[in-house]
Amino acid sequence: MIARIKERPVRAMDDTKVHDILTRILASGVVAPGTKLGERQLAEHFGISRDRMRRILQRLGYEGKLELVPNRGARTIDPGLADARVVYEARRVIEGGIALSVTERLRSSDLDALFAQHELEREAIARDDADAALALGGALHMGLAELTGNALVVDTLRSMVNRTSTLLSVFGPNDGPACSCREHGTILEALASRDPLRAREAMCSHLSLVETRLRMRPRCEAVEIETLVRRELDRQGPSLDGLRPPPGTAAPADHHFERDSA
Repeated sequence: MIARIKERPVRAMDDTKVHDILTRILASGVVAPGTKLGERQLAEHFGISRDRMRRILQRLGYEGKLELVPNRGARTIDPGLADARVVYEARRVIEGGIALSVTERLRSSDLDALFAQHELEREAIARDDADAALALGGALHMGLAELTGNALVVDTLRSMVNRTSTLLSVFGPNDGPACSCREHGTILEALASRDPLRAREAMCSHLSLVETRLRMRPRCEAVEIETLVRRELDRQGPSLDGLRPPPGTAAPADHHFERDSA
C-alpha cells in the first residue's frame, strides 16, 4: 500500500514581498522585452490567488515597471533606443527645470541629505553593487524633484525614472553606474554653488551623457521570468518554507490563507 504524502499548508506571501521580488526581477534587465507575465503561473509560485496577483501586476503597471496591454495582460517593457531618445529629452526638460527651480532655495540640511545620498552611491560603486548604485542614483534624482514640493512633478519624474532604469538595465554599459555617480557629484557641486544656470547645465549634461552611453544591443542574454522567480524564492531560504504550493498546484482561495500581520 502506497502511503500518501501529506501536503504542507500553504500560507500567502505578503503582497509587499511579492511586489518587491517582481520589482527586482523587472529591473534586472535579464527578462526578454515583451515577455508575458502569466497571472496563474506567478500566483502558483507565490502561493497567492490570481486576484491578488492581478492587483500586484496592476500596481507595477501603474508604477511604470511593466506594460499593461488591453486584452493581453501584463508584459515586460520593450525598451528601444528610439524610446530612450524621447524619454531622455523629456527628462532634460523636466529635470533641467527642477535644478533651476530648487537651487537658490535649497537649505543646508537639504544639501547635506543629498550629499549623504551620494556617498551611499559611491560606496555601492566601490563594492561593485551596480543594482544598488542604480537605485541610489535614481533616488537622488527623485529627491531633487521632491524638493520642488510639486506632487505632479514628482509623479511625472518617477514614471520617467522607472522607464530609464529599465533602459539602463538592458542597454547600459558595465561602467555606467560609476560614470553616473561622478556626474551626480558634479550636479551636487553646482547646487552647492547656488548657481541655477550651472545646476541646470550639469543636470542636462549628465542626462545627455547617460543617453549616449546606451549600447545598441542588450548587455546580457534573456532569462525566463519563472526561472528568476524560482531563484528569488530559493534565495529567501527556509523562511519561505511552506509559503508556496508545488509547481502546477493551484493556490487556494484567499480566505484559506494564514495572513501575515501588517
